[in-house]
Amino acid sequence: GNIMKHFTPVSVLPILPLFEEFKNLLDNRIIQWNGRAQICVNSIPGHEDDTSFGAGSLLYDWADYYDNKKSNKSQMDIKLREVPLKEEDFTELCTPFKGTLFEEIYSKLKIYYNLGRIRIMESKPKTCLTWHTDPSTRLHFPLKTQDGCLMIIEDEVMHIPQNEWWHTNTKVQHTALNGSKESRYHLVVSLIGQ
Repeated sequence: GNIMKHFTPVSVLPILPLFEEFKNLLDNRIIQWNGRAQICVNSIPGHEDDTSFGAGSLLYDWADYYDNKKSNKSQMDIKLREVPLKEEDFTELCTPFKGTLFEEIYSKLKIYYNLGRIRIMESKPKTCLTWHTDPSTRLHFPLKTQDGCLMIIEDEVMHIPQNEWWHTNTKVQHTALNGSKESRYHLVVSLIGQ
């Protein structure tokens, strides 16, 4: 195959049945989506019980937006956080993931990487993210994916296979799209100083 400059396979991390664990946690209502497309696996000290604390922007207070959705707030009204959060603040495993395979993968990740946020991200059918950059690179581990789910970084297009770890250079312009008829779920790990 052709060598890609923005997608690199990662071989040091174990392949665990994380999708089954994730589905079990959802089915038993141990974790929930809370109206967003992200569930946080780790959080900042004092917020370990909140799996939506690190969802979305670290600069903007999306919780305020979601809590006031009924009041016809537009996305233009989202407030900047008084103290912006930083990736490196996310040092604690969220309580619902303790004693699960996610805790096992978290401890393995810590050996090899300087970790920021770790999130389970849903990409709904027939949707696409904006063309954007992130402050750091990311590891992706598709928990569930299928044909038509693509990540595009600059001019490189890739379908990241299920149950494989990939390092992605998300510091340059990129997007992800789901052209399939089912949701796609990735475990996404923000790396610091990579």
